[in-house]
Amino acid sequence: MGYCTKCGEENSDESKFCDNCGAPLKKSYTDQTKVEVVKTSRTIEMVLGILGGVFGLIGAIVAFFIGSLGTAFGATGASDVTGLGASAFLASIVGIVGAVYVTKNPKIGGIILIISAIWLLISISLFGLLGAALLGIAGVIALIRN
Repeated sequence: MGYCTKCGEENSDESKFCDNCGAPLKKSYTDQTKVEVVKTSRTIEMVLGILGGVFGLIGAIVAFFIGSLGTAFGATGASDVTGLGASAFLASIVGIVGAVYVTKNPKIGGIILIISAIWLLISISLFGLLGAALLGIAGVIALIRN
């Protein structure tokens, strides 16, 4: 039995790939000592993602308020603004979920963050700009950082 040099998982001597992470196993992995794996902290991505989600939620509330105000005064297109506020609300929630998930799987979490940033920006444009920027930055950091 030996250990993977990438994730530290114990594998059988016959394995060519790690059972946990799928990394190719080198012949040197068969040392009977466990490899210490240093995991990268994902605090920056998580904090930026959560902040982006919170600012997105604030933008969604503003869109809800404007849509409701427009409906009260009989403005045309008020229901569209309310619908976009709902879309921004969902995008923000997805962004917060991605920010938390980035600690488990940085690549998928980063993709979720970038998708929610684009979704938020499309939904409420200027009101979601800060939230979208923070979500996007967190997503890019998660994807490029080791």
